Amino acid sequence: MKPENHSKRPHIWSVGLASLVLALTACSPAASLDTGGAKKLIEVQGAMPEPADTKTVKEYTTVDGITSYDPAASLLPKSIRDKGVLVFGVDPTAAPTSFTGSDGKAFVGMDADLARALGQILDIQIVFKSSTFDAIIPGLQARRFDAAIADMGVNMDRLKVIDLIGYARGGFGIATRPGNPLHIGEKTMCGHKVAVVLGSIQAVTKGPAYSAECQTQGKPAINLITVPNQQELLLQLQSGQVDAGYVDAPGAGWAAKQNPGEIELGATIPGTILSMATPKDSELTPALVQGIKHLASLPEYKDILKKWGMEYAILEPQYLDSYKTIPTPPPTPSTN
Repeated sequence: MKPENHSKRPHIWSVGLASLVLALTACSPAASLDTGGAKKLIEVQGAMPEPADTKTVKEYTTVDGITSYDPAASLLPKSIRDKGVLVFGVDPTAAPTSFTGSDGKAFVGMDADLARALGQILDIQIVFKSSTFDAIIPGLQARRFDAAIADMGVNMDRLKVIDLIGYARGGFGIATRPGNPLHIGEKTMCGHKVAVVLGSIQAVTKGPAYSAECQTQGKPAINLITVPNQQELLLQLQSGQVDAGYVDAPGAGWAAKQNPGEIELGATIPGTILSMATPKDSELTPALVQGIKHLASLPEYKDILKKWGMEYAILEPQYLDSYKTIPTPPPTPSTN
């Protein structure tokens, strides 16, 4: 989530962070710039800062045990190899996949861990630039960053303008007040004030489709309230400004765990595959495809997802690719 929002209303995500049990220890991925045997991190203007001592950020995950994988690293475009850094656009407002750590600065969460792991595989330094979700695609098109990792689902409108490379299973959730007193679920949002995040699938396609279905059935439309990010969605739910939030399942579930007695995960809805994004027909896409397929074959991939309570999101390498059509996720694997 945005550092400036943390300074205003830190209570939403501060609860329970101290109890995180990290499966891994902390360290930053190495840059490709070698100075006498020691690797020097490259500074990128506008990037979210990495902590000087990663051990001070309890949510930070090391990926030092992952080594480079030449079949993927060799595909990295020369332009990125030459500059020595791969810049990911992120929307740091959606714990547990994408948020700001306890230092108020470092990018942490499942997306951060997976991106840094890809940096190890590709033998390239990874940095993150903060963005709002609705500005991710314009930022890619304007080359403000090389790629993006922001829990982006796959739809045909997006596939027309960007490449999408899967990395985990997605899903949608409906966040409600405790006990779900209004009984709001996937098919019972009609007539209710439901918050959705600007630019999300819930705001652009899913929510309007559900609302149209309500009207077809002679019921009142859903009053979709668009908010800038997940943090604001949950704040409006807590304050009673909306009846529910239609958001990604990981965010709704995490919020319910961090705010018991205030937020409940009222329903979960199967979704598509969460995907990284690159500019359309990017030279970077093949390297990320090979990188994520290799990562998904390593134990660290499952460790990362389990750390963030997302065992259901684990996918086998064969399901991770650059998609040309909307992929259908396989049955949920056993988490035993």
